[in-house]
Amino acid sequence: MGCSAHLHKLWLWRLHYLSPICHRPHGKCRLILGRSCITTNQLPWQQQHPHHHHHHHQQQKVLLIPCGSHAVRSKCAAYVEAATVPPGALIKYGTANELEPSATGAVTGAGAGAGAGASCKPTLREFNVRLETPLAPEERLGLTGDVKALGEWQLSRCVPLDSLDELNWQATVPLQSCRQLEYRYFVYVEDLSGYKQIRRWETHFKPRSLGPCSEIQCSQIDVFGITANNVDLKPQVHRGWLNHEVIVQLKFNSEKMFQVHDIETFDPQHVQLKIVPVEMTAGLQVEYTKQEYGKSQLENQPTFGVPYTKGDIIIFHITVPLEKMLQQHFRLDCYTMSNELLGSANLVSSELTGSEGLLHLRIKSASDAEETLARLRLPYVIVQPYRYSPLDFKTTYAHYWPKSWPNLDVGHRGNGKSYIADAPAERENTIASFLSAHEHHADMIELDIHLTADGVPVIYHDFGLRTAPPGKQISKPDQLEYVLIKDINYELLKRLRIFSVINGRVVEYPSHNAESRPAHRIFPRLVEVLDELPKSLGIDVEIKWPQRRQGGGSEAEQTIDKNFFADRVLHQVIQHGCGRPIIFSSFDADMCTMLRFKQNVFPVMYLTQGQTKKWQPFLDLRTRTFEAAVNNAQAFELAGTAPHAEDFLGENAAQMLQRAKDLGQIAVVWGDDCNSRERVKYFTQIGATATCYDRSDLYMPDGKQEAFFKSPALMAEFAAQCRV
Repeated sequence: MGCSAHLHKLWLWRLHYLSPICHRPHGKCRLILGRSCITTNQLPWQQQHPHHHHHHHQQQKVLLIPCGSHAVRSKCAAYVEAATVPPGALIKYGTANELEPSATGAVTGAGAGAGAGASCKPTLREFNVRLETPLAPEERLGLTGDVKALGEWQLSRCVPLDSLDELNWQATVPLQSCRQLEYRYFVYVEDLSGYKQIRRWETHFKPRSLGPCSEIQCSQIDVFGITANNVDLKPQVHRGWLNHEVIVQLKFNSEKMFQVHDIETFDPQHVQLKIVPVEMTAGLQVEYTKQEYGKSQLENQPTFGVPYTKGDIIIFHITVPLEKMLQQHFRLDCYTMSNELLGSANLVSSELTGSEGLLHLRIKSASDAEETLARLRLPYVIVQPYRYSPLDFKTTYAHYWPKSWPNLDVGHRGNGKSYIADAPAERENTIASFLSAHEHHADMIELDIHLTADGVPVIYHDFGLRTAPPGKQISKPDQLEYVLIKDINYELLKRLRIFSVINGRVVEYPSHNAESRPAHRIFPRLVEVLDELPKSLGIDVEIKWPQRRQGGGSEAEQTIDKNFFADRVLHQVIQHGCGRPIIFSSFDADMCTMLRFKQNVFPVMYLTQGQTKKWQPFLDLRTRTFEAAVNNAQAFELAGTAPHAEDFLGENAAQMLQRAKDLGQIAVVWGDDCNSRERVKYFTQIGATATCYDRSDLYMPDGKQEAFFKSPALMAEFAAQCRV
């Protein structure tokens, strides 16, 4: 089932413009006007769900019917004749470029206005687009835009293009001649239920535009991914976001993956790995990334699998239609380096419970099914579609960070850490602290997000807090209890006493409810922060998710589902945070993957501690070095990274940052090593995209008079984020 051009109210021109029905594959009915075909394969009421085929009584004089297996070509031709507009009949415009008969000759709706009137008439717009490389056999090219005939940016109502040859595609759409249009192209596939998956789409900040056309038929010639704004003539195309499909990632991302039983046969240092779907179905795709600098993009698997050795980072990226998720079976095949099958392990998708977990697989010998060659502990993550309102093609800020922007100043937790000696006047991660940073010309602030037991996104840095029962006298640290935010309902959290231990001394701070000044209250809700802060203050929204350590154990326990967590935060940011500079970040690589593929509005950067002497390394190899973080960002098309400042204190710091820039990535440097005027200046000089530091009131660069985003022109660029 192809995309619907949504032409149900089209009134055709006089009979002499009509040619017989043209034949095309896929059983679609086409009408020829001039030399062009118009698709009429789906009526508007069929767009509610791919399975719905209700036949309503049509009120207009024209019926454009689908001509598939249930209608013969001759009957389709009869409808064309019946649909002809009688000589002398007039045409008027309904809303959003629909054409309707008029008894008065008046032009109404979206076509009315400047340049309308007698000169505004039905026009066939021919869209021609050329590809640089052919599409895969199951892929098609789609068109969407800001008018109803182009689907109003909605995936379900897009216009399909027809393949003229392997590189050239075309569609003809009746539109108002006087209308300025915006549009984009994208590549998609359909699953067996008729749902579309966006494989790639044009992601220019400003869509393509098309001016008025005074002719009966006008042509447009484009190159996929390249517009007039592409000064370097490089295509600007990115992967889409999830709609009715899920992503399963199988991760070879730690030092010890295999426990070998037969080392003479199975050498985990020299093996090739391949994921094979047992059942093939439309919309199922298996890709992989082997993360190396400049070569980490997702791609199709080699015939005999991906070479793997200890220390490699290989992630299999599997796209599965939502309806097939519980029925799909896979096989992990292991080959020698000379392409001989060693053995296999079976994977059943129904065993993938929750959002993430660990599979325990037995690799059975290819020559003896009873023999186990090795056991494999294989981590996985499942990325589900964003569960709230659907997103569209209107615009994207996921890679919007113009090179013309200066190095930005980011206030760490607002105006800096506060549960320390010599703290700022405002407590960290409060509205007062965020506003203080902005008053001292911070361009953005960084804040930390947790989810309470009842699903409320709140702002706080640590995974838990030190507290004590009401009225209890506390004099020693061991009298305090440590509780996790994820275990506490928000109303209880607001009542809890708050303590910190500074240089061995116990200090108590006002609880949320005990603080009389609303802006100074601890644990503000994310929605309150988004509503209270000025739009000119950008926000780095860090999603807190505990990491497993290389030496064992975890930063904290986490029992909240990861997809649920991401969706709750995304929902509030999309609804309340639009219209301002916002970027997501997380130390959890999988959370970054989720935030990237669940939405197409905001950029995401991978937050990493890199090579450090301050903390114990994490288990995930992607966290260990700046280059590993850069490679992961390239693999999943993140905006960039937020590396730890300690990585850039050596002689090659500028070259390291340049390698990220060469891949089109941003790098927001953070850490205690940023906390001085000299260091802020240093990180600017070596090429950091932004520097995140404490105490904007002390370390802001000399001479800075205003935050960068306090510009009406800049703020106007972010208005299109808002979908409501």
